[in-house]
Amino acid sequence: IISKISILLVVILFSACNNNVVYDENKEVNQRAWKTTDKLYYEVDITDTIKSYKLAINIRNTIEYPYSDTIECYLAYPDGTWKGKGNSKIRDNRFWIAKNIKFEQKGKYTFELRQATIDSTLKGICDVGLHLEYQD
Repeated sequence: IISKISILLVVILFSACNNNVVYDENKEVNQRAWKTTDKLYYEVDITDTIKSYKLAINIRNTIEYPYSDTIECYLAYPDGTWKGKGNSKIRDNRFWIAKNIKFEQKGKYTFELRQATIDSTLKGICDVGLHLEYQD
């Protein structure tokens, strides 16, 4: 019985993996407030210049986030219902921002993310991340 359970767990583990993911890292925002002066850096090692990639931003927010939307990243529906996955007070969202990206050279690329709202401090943002995967 133990060997059958072990085999089942291994099958579930490998089926849950996404081989297309190249990079996925979230960084915590200080005191659940993202300041306009806070820059987040992500260093990605690109090893394949043949394949196309797609890029997303991950945002984890609390229900204390003061707006129902921003220019590109809608964290809530117009009726105020929160988007994203999660329970009670925290939500996880992924926003695809670019597709069919080609990197001409192998090597390390640094991505910089910062918030650009009219608020100097954007409350309710816990984590911000970068997600890069191969284009299907």
